[in-house]
Amino acid sequence: MKQSAAAPVLVAALLAAAATVAVVAALSPPPGYTTQEDINSYFIQQVGKFAVNVYKIAHMIPMSYVSTSQCWSAPAGGGANNYWMVLTATNGSGAAGQYVSTVWGIPGSESKTWKLLSFNSTK
Repeated sequence: MKQSAAAPVLVAALLAAAATVAVVAALSPPPGYTTQEDINSYFIQQVGKFAVNVYKIAHMIPMSYVSTSQCWSAPAGGGANNYWMVLTATNGSGAAGQYVSTVWGIPGSESKTWKLLSFNSTK
């Protein structure tokens, strides 16, 4: 009897572990993103804020940047990098959501326009 009672708990634990692995796999950087960036650096926080603000303006959605949990970069030629990041932002009602964004830019450049290449919810 005790074995049959433990079986549902084991199945639930295995399903939870599989869901966790699926989420981690879905948030892995694309091939070519080889440099893990310091998510606590002022520069990476600015890249995350840029992504949220451009998306907010383009889609007229009230959003605010909260934090970046992952960021990887890949060379894009001419001193530019693509920055792939997982970030959290809140909407107008304060509800937080997680997003994956890709931004192109030249670090330290003020003469070249940075570009938001993608911005998608992880759900």
